[in-house]
Amino acid sequence: MRFVAATIVLAAASGAANAGLVLSFTDVSGLSAEAEFTLIDPSTVEIRLRNTSTGAPLGFDGADQILTGLSWSGGGNSILGGSAVIAAGSSTVNFDSGTYGAGTNVGGEWGYGNSGISGALANGISALTAGTTAFGGPNLDGPVSIDGPQGGLVADPMVVSLGGQGAIQSEIVATINLSAAINDIGDLFGNDQLARVEFGSDAHFITVNVPAPGALAPLAGAMLLATRRRRTAG
Repeated sequence: MRFVAATIVLAAASGAANAGLVLSFTDVSGLSAEAEFTLIDPSTVEIRLRNTSTGAPLGFDGADQILTGLSWSGGGNSILGGSAVIAAGSSTVNFDSGTYGAGTNVGGEWGYGNSGISGALANGISALTAGTTAFGGPNLDGPVSIDGPQGGLVADPMVVSLGGQGAIQSEIVATINLSAAINDIGDLFGNDQLARVEFGSDAHFITVNVPAPGALAPLAGAMLLATRRRRTAG
């Protein structure tokens, strides 16, 4: 069963401008995800993507619960390539060729896109075939191609029985190379300042508003100052 829907929420963001922008994607059904963007150098961004779901819409099956993509509005800056590995504390489930843990190259199951098709925003990373170029890596699960939702992310614990499908539980780290340098991680999102996650194959989307470029550092400073004042008052 497919439950095609999109939810737009205000992003919960934290971190200094280049030291890690964390976005939280939440839905009333219990579907949720977290993405952290870190500017490694002016043309390289690290993305940590995690399925944090605690529930799912009624009728969702094993494939629908899988987090298959993260995209953002972009600003004329394309992804040229990159890599994807399993994050610390995560491992594969039901992969055809075996069980793999942290540090394993999953660039054969994940890739990048710059077309914004099939519900995605302008640029992003995905485990789905449409508009996606594989990062490049060994074929660990299924055909020698990106064949999502298989190879996507499930929560720990899973919210729906996965059946025999392959998935990663629960986080990957992707590194993307940009076509042009940026000064602030907020510049990645262009004028619209949006980010979106996808579950299943068009099963559900959650979209968030991203703080504008340059807004994160003052916000972090204000939070730190408020904390110091509370401690002094105490």
